Amino acid sequence: MTPLTLDVTSVSEIQRAADDVDSLDVLINNAGVAIYDDLSNFDVIEQHLAVNFLGPLKVTQAFLPLLSRSKGAIVNNLSLGMPRALQALFKIPSFDASLPPR
Repeated sequence: MTPLTLDVTSVSEIQRAADDVDSLDVLINNAGVAIYDDLSNFDVIEQHLAVNFLGPLKVTQAFLPLLSRSKGAIVNNLSLGMPRALQALFKIPSFDASLPPR
């Protein structure tokens, strides 16, 4: 296993990482942020989406040729424990065992 550290919001860093890899059997998307800020601020929501949604999508697209060649797999590490305000904003149902039922 060779971990790569990169900014998933930077297309140039993603492409540089993809260009540096010769072969790939498994891609593990593990980037994520939880910004506990004013979620009525569109910039905060945009940052969440840039890292947690668009980041894994862009990384997967960049590495897809290598994965196709090796018939590899993709693992997306997700968390449904996103801030309650963001869940409510997007009407996302979720369950969090660490919190009492609402």
